[in-house]
Amino acid sequence: MAKDAKDRRIEELERENAELRAKVEQLMAEIAELRRRLGLNSRNSSKPPSSDGPEAPRKRSGKKGRKRKRGAQKGHEPHLRRPVEKEKVTRLVELEPEVCPDCGGRHFGESSEEPIRNQYIDIPPIELEVLEYRRHVRTCLYCETLAYAPLPDDAPREVFGPGVLAVIGMLTGVLNTSKRKATMIMNEVFNLPISLGGLSNCEEKISRALEPAYNEAKDYVRQQAAAHADETSWRRGNGVKGWLWTLCCTTASVFMVHAKRGKEAARNLLGAFAGILVSDRWSAYNLYTGLRQLCWEHLKRDFCAVSEAVGRLGEIGKQLYDLARLILRLRRRVRDGTLKWHTFQRRMEEIMPRVEKLLRQGAREEGPLAGKCREIWKLREYLWTFVYHQEVEPTNNAAERSVRQGVIWRKTSFGTQSERGARYVERVLTVCGTCHLQGKSVIEFLRQTCHAYAKQQPIPSLIA
Repeated sequence: MAKDAKDRRIEELERENAELRAKVEQLMAEIAELRRRLGLNSRNSSKPPSSDGPEAPRKRSGKKGRKRKRGAQKGHEPHLRRPVEKEKVTRLVELEPEVCPDCGGRHFGESSEEPIRNQYIDIPPIELEVLEYRRHVRTCLYCETLAYAPLPDDAPREVFGPGVLAVIGMLTGVLNTSKRKATMIMNEVFNLPISLGGLSNCEEKISRALEPAYNEAKDYVRQQAAAHADETSWRRGNGVKGWLWTLCCTTASVFMVHAKRGKEAARNLLGAFAGILVSDRWSAYNLYTGLRQLCWEHLKRDFCAVSEAVGRLGEIGKQLYDLARLILRLRRRVRDGTLKWHTFQRRMEEIMPRVEKLLRQGAREEGPLAGKCREIWKLREYLWTFVYHQEVEPTNNAAERSVRQGVIWRKTSFGTQSERGARYVERVLTVCGTCHLQGKSVIEFLRQTCHAYAKQQPIPSLIA
């Protein structure tokens, strides 16, 4: 009897021991996951660098032991202020030498040397150009009716002209100035009496004027052989979260404010696009059935996260991270002209099987970080498009640069409170981003577009 009790006690202890071991394994897994989350930073995740804490590893320069001094570096090409063109000089003072500084002579002949130009530039108080139609009221001598002259057909019907609208578009759409501060600038700097509601109405007029240019840019980007797509969060009315999407190429960028981040929004963004799509691994882009290229900067961050795992998975991640850095370095050399394209392709023929082998090995491991390898392995057909198409970039940096203006706008405002505001954001960001890519003056394009819209004339082309 005592032996049976002893056996039962041993069984109870073994069962308790197994339960405790399982609990310890569960707790260790939770601790590892919490440590992984605490260790997330801009190098191993999609978090922005501004969110990195003081303990996050910093990106080191290639030269060790040398600290760069402030200001321009040795050998840096100077960027000097260019004098204002002669045609734009409003007041000219001609100065002739009177006494020779060497001999004291007072007689001079002609010289082939250009005059030395010293310019003094200032901004005088800004005076508005105000056109007033004074319509006198008269009494009819026959019927005693009050009569007044109608406005001429060519008289503007709006209070604020295209110059005012262009400045407001620059302030709120390019410089990310808040509406209250923009109103203050218009009142204080330009001496223009305008209210907060009046400025909002001006934004609506700008939006209507920019609609043809926006549609032109959207159709143009969708017709390109390759385009980059990205999205970022956006504030909408009543605290509802929305998304700001962008689709861009080398000469144009298009924005879209949408309530969703899923496939419906991606479908609206891409439209009839049939080229090569460069993007991150966000699942909404999986609806696209054409050629794609995954961003290798995102993949490098994923591999960096995998390299921080323990054991064999961490070793696999380190090798993948090193290969990602090598791939990006080789592609930069192609862009810089220090590596020929066919040599790059030959080097990649050796690297691609190694990457896929490591991904396959990592996908067989256990743990949440191994899930990254499994997800990337499912999309392996989109890893190497840039190897066979020289015009395709291996990163999605173009879209991230494009959407950065929207990120800054979001961080310094309450987003948009209406559909009207969302359309303004889409159109003004599209025009500003495209003008920047093409080297055009944003304010001049806004002025010409608003002028043509007011006169019911053809809107200038944003692409040409």
